[in-house]
Amino acid sequence: MKYHYLEVWHKNQIAFVRLNNTAHDNVFLPELSQELLYVANELINHEDIKVVVLGANGPHFSLGMNKDFLQDDNVEESYSSIALASSAIEQWSRIPYPVIVAINGDCASLGVSLACVGDIRYASSTSTFFMPEAAWGLVPAGGITQRLPKLIGKGPAMNMLLGGEVIGAKEALELGLINNKIDSDCLWEKACIQATLLEEMSTLSMQYTKECIIKGSDLTFEQALRLELDIYMLLQTSEDRIEGVQAFLEKRSPHFKGS
Repeated sequence: MKYHYLEVWHKNQIAFVRLNNTAHDNVFLPELSQELLYVANELINHEDIKVVVLGANGPHFSLGMNKDFLQDDNVEESYSSIALASSAIEQWSRIPYPVIVAINGDCASLGVSLACVGDIRYASSTSTFFMPEAAWGLVPAGGITQRLPKLIGKGPAMNMLLGGEVIGAKEALELGLINNKIDSDCLWEKACIQATLLEEMSTLSMQYTKECIIKGSDLTFEQALRLELDIYMLLQTSEDRIEGVQAFLEKRSPHFKGS
């Protein structure tokens, strides 16, 4: 597929995706949402990928909703656009292996929703995060009303979702919205370095650990512990587990095969 609003490429077992609607600050035009949805489906079914790095070209990660959406009197068309964007973001949340997000500049509205499906989030030291929907008479979409409170707590999430509070990278780091604050000129490079480190890990281990964390958060504590133990036992007989132990005993780097 030829992309117009994304840049997509692979290197070894890492997939790189960049939002590329720079003329409109990477807002979620239907075409961008459709390409994001297509890429997510491809990545979910791609057996040779172990890590994804998501970023953006231009000065801002994404300002989220298109201004035309706010001015559009066609309710059916507006709903279709936001439903498509939400579907694309939800599909990105289903990618089974680690997703690293590099957030530059402003990240707002659906841009925050997309960033929050990442497993590791890096932001530039000048980045800002905000959800302006309440001021527009809208409800934030893309799953953010559910994911943001789980990430940073209900109180801080209320400030952003209801009050439209703008937070900078320093506060985002303190709240746990991002994992690291990095200078803008090396943001993408740092995210890619982290991806190469994860590329050396066991595919099975990373996928099942991610499953424990995500699925476990929706279970009772006892159910989550059972899930963790069941998956631990499942991996006991995997080739990756045997290779990991053998490499440790032989004091060498492991060579995982994902089986």
